[in-house]
Amino acid sequence: MVIDVFKELNRDILSLIRRTYLMDPVRYAYLYYDIIYYPEFTEAYLNTVGNEVIGYLLIYRGLPRTAVHIVGNMPINILEELPLNTGLDIHIEAEPKYINHIMNELAKRGTITRLRALTMVCWGNSFREFKMHEGLLRRLSIDDVKELLRVKELQGVRISEVEALLRLVSPHWHYYGLFMNNELVSIATAYLKLSEVWVVGDVFTVPNHRNRGFAKAVTSAVTRDAINSGAMAMLHVLEDNEPAIRAYRRLGYVTVQVLTRLIYNPISHKP
Repeated sequence: MVIDVFKELNRDILSLIRRTYLMDPVRYAYLYYDIIYYPEFTEAYLNTVGNEVIGYLLIYRGLPRTAVHIVGNMPINILEELPLNTGLDIHIEAEPKYINHIMNELAKRGTITRLRALTMVCWGNSFREFKMHEGLLRRLSIDDVKELLRVKELQGVRISEVEALLRLVSPHWHYYGLFMNNELVSIATAYLKLSEVWVVGDVFTVPNHRNRGFAKAVTSAVTRDAINSGAMAMLHVLEDNEPAIRAYRRLGYVTVQVLTRLIYNPISHKP
């Protein structure tokens, strides 16, 4: 049975989602987190058998590109819920024939780039902290907003000053930065924080400071705080990004999931 979460939301459904998340935080962290903290941006559909969730579709509209997660067994007609008139960043963990069907349907409406991504996890008993002996590594604050904006521009990502400030003061974000000569040169953050899992991302080092261990250092700092809070740390990395994967493994991360990532752009129809 497919449940439209926000049309049928009640205590039993919330309890089912929370119980499912606690049993498998890796697969269900985004579902639980977005429903709890960002319901105004979220659509969610559960496929259930009795009291068991066997798959879900999550649509999150709070980003420049709409994020979509499809996990497990979902009926094919659920694709009708996807907003195909906008750019989508789709993460799928499902059988190959299901992924191929999704790609065929999306190809009728737009262009698709297919990638493979790994989900990696670090626990307290596997973590190996990495400390830098040059530069200044610290948690970013609102005083660093200009430097964060500068680094994001070098990253090719434009965010407003208001959004940067919100990230730096929000309890849902957790930025670290490494400074050389008072200049921010490397960043990493946790952008999803739950008691059981933090999701680490936005790892970036400015080009002329790469290959010096800076990205590993800022990732290590965020990972350390996650583990000290009692959570595990989780991140996603493209399968062909071998230098990043090696660095994460040295910190104690292990691969627990392989995802298909589809970047979808609708075909624009000019009058």
